[in-house]
Amino acid sequence: MKNFDLSKFLFNSVGIVAVFLAGIAFTAFHPAPRKVAYFIRDSIVTVYEERFTLTGVLPSHFLQAARHEGDGVTVNALPGGGDDLVLLSGFFEGNNQLRLIRRDGGVVARWPVVYSELVSDTSYLPWPPAGDWNVDIHGALIEPDGSVVFNLEYSGLVKLNRCGKVLWTLPRMTHHSVEPSAGGGYWVPARRYWDENEATPYPPFQPPLLEDTLLRVSQDGEVLKEIPLVQVLYDNGLEPLITATGHSLASWGTWDGEILHVNKIQELPASIADDFPMFEAGDLAISIRESNLVLVMDPDDGEVKWWRVGPWLRQHDPEFKAGGTIVVFNNNVYKTAFQNSEELTPVTYTRGSTIVEIDPASGRYETIYGDAEGQKMLTVIRGKVELRPGGGLLITEFEGGRAFETDAEGKVVWEFINRYSADQVAEVTEARAYPQSYFNVTNWSCGN
Repeated sequence: MKNFDLSKFLFNSVGIVAVFLAGIAFTAFHPAPRKVAYFIRDSIVTVYEERFTLTGVLPSHFLQAARHEGDGVTVNALPGGGDDLVLLSGFFEGNNQLRLIRRDGGVVARWPVVYSELVSDTSYLPWPPAGDWNVDIHGALIEPDGSVVFNLEYSGLVKLNRCGKVLWTLPRMTHHSVEPSAGGGYWVPARRYWDENEATPYPPFQPPLLEDTLLRVSQDGEVLKEIPLVQVLYDNGLEPLITATGHSLASWGTWDGEILHVNKIQELPASIADDFPMFEAGDLAISIRESNLVLVMDPDDGEVKWWRVGPWLRQHDPEFKAGGTIVVFNNNVYKTAFQNSEELTPVTYTRGSTIVEIDPASGRYETIYGDAEGQKMLTVIRGKVELRPGGGLLITEFEGGRAFETDAEGKVVWEFINRYSADQVAEVTEARAYPQSYFNVTNWSCGN
């Protein structure tokens, strides 16, 4: 657990009060007194709710009530001992961090991620994070040379070298996932913000609104292609799916500004493309949470070749699987399924998350993990799955602060718990496994 730093607390507290008072003084002369009153009310509520985070006392946004026993690697029973390495992204040692570990938990390399040290110009963000503890890593991968690429959620894409030096940053509202492209570079979801003074690009939705796009980014951090996903759905006659979200479009209604909520882009590898007669190598599987929708599209001409709503609910992370199926992390929730479902998850629950496998050609599907005895897990938001050689699964139980691997029969053969305190865990946003042969690094030491 992070030790309390009195000097940091006092410094941050004074800063918060100063900014708050300056805001009141600035708005005191505003011609619309009601807006001033709303500003003061909202500011007081925000500062109160964020008091522990903003003062550096407790990283509340990263913590959940512990529901699993143990700390660090608690199970390590991989056949043959498991000599591959696991890249973890999450909250470690008091801040965001990427770390590469051995299966026994030994740390091979660390990449501390401090938002304020990586992003100085936030002019491209409509709502910049208030501090280092108000943004996290969501979507990350590692290259053979030991460099890492990751999203600061909704705040930018970053690439660091093996020793943590910034190679480039991309000032876009990137989020959720970073996946390799066979043509080089990465596929990353991004957003464009349309403010209230702009004409709506997608009637009947009115700005301010958030538009999800798909970016293909080069290894040097340049945007090679951008696909406006809302337009793709319009062009394919799928407008009914866009508006089937429960959002109120009435002028007096409330709306969070999201038309879609993309949370994964996965490219179909050429090595298994023949298993999918409906698709071609390079086609993209896209997960759209708000519509319980997974689709496959051609990124060159925008043709949607297949789509399916459910059986998943608020799903994440579709993965093409050899043999012609798609595996999906099924969060298996909806907004009112749990009290405070966007904040803390319950320790005890009846509805759990599952892993679903579907044949896009026939429509047949089955639950391959999560329904059997001893497989109970839950992430209300996020959650990831990686297909492992031999039929196993590497699963990230985000809000459980847990990453674990199963064998083909569903038995847990490896588990990591990110313990924060006796009764809390820190969230793990992703775990990815790499064979040591993947790397061309012979020495991970950086001289410090």
